[in-house]
Amino acid sequence: MVNILPPDSLNAARRFCWSRVITAGSLVAIVCGIIVLLALVSAYAIAGGIPAGTASFPESTLPLSYEEDQADLIRAEAVLKELAPLASTSSAVKFITAALLVRPPGVLVQNIRLTRGNPMTLILSGAAASRDDINMYRSALSKDANFKSVSVPIGILAGTKDNRFTITLTGDF
Repeated sequence: MVNILPPDSLNAARRFCWSRVITAGSLVAIVCGIIVLLALVSAYAIAGGIPAGTASFPESTLPLSYEEDQADLIRAEAVLKELAPLASTSSAVKFITAALLVRPPGVLVQNIRLTRGNPMTLILSGAAASRDDINMYRSALSKDANFKSVSVPIGILAGTKDNRFTITLTGDF
């Protein structure tokens, strides 16, 4: 095959084609860069909006001594005695009290949820000084005849959750 274009025209045509390829490639690269930038900015905005570790529990400090734990427990018992006539089912208050009485020192219960049904579910959540305290609390609750089952997620017993715990108790309250 014979080229009918003179060499100068052929070089000009090649430069024109290469300039179009380079222009099209750079436009594609710019569009991809803008898409990646928008994805990164949105991910940064989402991650920066919620501080890590504070979404589910407020910050709290554990009592420094067993005496402070006992004083808190006595105050809680007094409040429970005062509120017992107002409770719709006094048996639920009795089981909450039973769950709080076996709490070892160093365990702080921050949240109590009661779900009515058959069987009823009592969920205790909070913080502890160590995972051994959580395990002692679980075993003390397991020995109590008031509760049919006591369950703690395995990740909490393994110590992966910053010594925060959730214990689910079921029974006929």
